[in-house]
Amino acid sequence: MIFLANRANLDTRTLLTRLHNKLQTLATDETSPIEQVWYHTSKGNKIGVRTTMTPAVFLGTSYPVDEAELQVSFDFPADAAYDQYSLQWVESARDLMLGWHQDETHMDLGECHFQIDYDGGTVQRERAEFLDVHPLNVFDRRIDDLVDILDVLEWDEDIPRVSKEDVR
Repeated sequence: MIFLANRANLDTRTLLTRLHNKLQTLATDETSPIEQVWYHTSKGNKIGVRTTMTPAVFLGTSYPVDEAELQVSFDFPADAAYDQYSLQWVESARDLMLGWHQDETHMDLGECHFQIDYDGGTVQRERAEFLDVHPLNVFDRRIDDLVDILDVLEWDEDIPRVSKEDVR
């Protein structure tokens, strides 16, 4: 087991507050792709942070939709061997969602997987790199990976896909 600095006292609520504050600060920059930042809640508890984004500004190039949502959640289950998270890019206009899930689902793919959902179903699921670093570092890393994935996203016969080699 690896112990990393500042993780011992980290809980979901504290982490989500830090992430929200980070994104809210970025949103105040007039050149930011972030339009809105809010907590996703369930029964009054923070379970994630969401943002509305302008994809063309986020990617620095033209993009087929004008708006997307970034959905991020973290969990530190006491009975799990590692931190869990999901980071997803959601485009309502195209019924597209893609992102990483480090959790205990689809264990045939390992502790972490990348998934693309389109038109109401999962169209691709691949093994992804397991990240055992501070959750805020996971967020930064996956945001960089997201830019790369959106850059190589292809539509084969109207179905979105990325090559296995592009999934990290």
